[in-house]
Amino acid sequence: MADKEAVSITNLDAFKKIDRAGQTICLKYIQKQPYLLAIEIDFRSNKVSIEFTGKVLGRDYPQLISKETIKECFNNINSLGLIHIQKDLMMNIAIVVKADITKDIKGVDTIRIAKYIKGNIINYNDFVCKRLKNGNLILEKNVCTHRLRRRITIYDKQKEMNKTNNKRYATENDLSGAFDNVCRFELNLNSAEQVRQALNITDNKLLSVLNAEANPILDFLNAAVKKSEAQIKMSDRKAWLTMLALKDCNYDLEAVEAKERSLHPKRGFNVKRTMEPYRAMMEQINNGEAHDYWQDVMSKLS
Repeated sequence: MADKEAVSITNLDAFKKIDRAGQTICLKYIQKQPYLLAIEIDFRSNKVSIEFTGKVLGRDYPQLISKETIKECFNNINSLGLIHIQKDLMMNIAIVVKADITKDIKGVDTIRIAKYIKGNIINYNDFVCKRLKNGNLILEKNVCTHRLRRRITIYDKQKEMNKTNNKRYATENDLSGAFDNVCRFELNLNSAEQVRQALNITDNKLLSVLNAEANPILDFLNAAVKKSEAQIKMSDRKAWLTMLALKDCNYDLEAVEAKERSLHPKRGFNVKRTMEPYRAMMEQINNGEAHDYWQDVMSKLS
């Protein structure tokens, strides 16, 4: 978002006019293909809002939006002939009110990552984890207010790029194979406050966001997913009872936690301590390989 002076309209006919009392109060433009681009010019507030996705970069899409590529985004929007963005002015006055923080890593199994996360949530009351029919994993903070809601989506980028519309985009931009074997981590920040908190910055200026040194994806996963720790040694009887409980819940740790919560009074119930034997047993079942794999993923996200 920026003052309207940062852009000039070059094709008024492309915009939908919003009129009130015989006067145009707002202009809107939206496209969804080959990438999302939404422009809103509000004459009452004298503000312009521009929302776009990384595909605006065309051939440089694998580089994602950053301080190195942001001006290229503006150039490509200008080339559409809708508006002309004054790049240097926009860089200095724009503020970011929402953002998708994205990280791509290669050589990992998206399904294996999703399975590990789903089985190692620290507290299932604090975080909601679900697997969609298309294979995407969504992990989000369980909060009531929109301004505090954060969500990360983990998905197979190669599979997504193989969809019909994306295949055409890839061909036109010479990107065929560019996302093969890529797993994408995408953290959605849907308010100015979320952007500041996640990036550990004091304001929402575009330059502050682009120069932020925080790693919000890693921070989010560290807060939600249990770190690998030494296995807890248990007596044979405890191990036996733990295994029975896991079997009864079909080795679903979320179901185990729900059962434990139903059997304990809310006051004094320590979910982390209660769930530790079950997690340790799952580590033994998986021979610890899953945790080693997850640590490798986390190191690639660092």
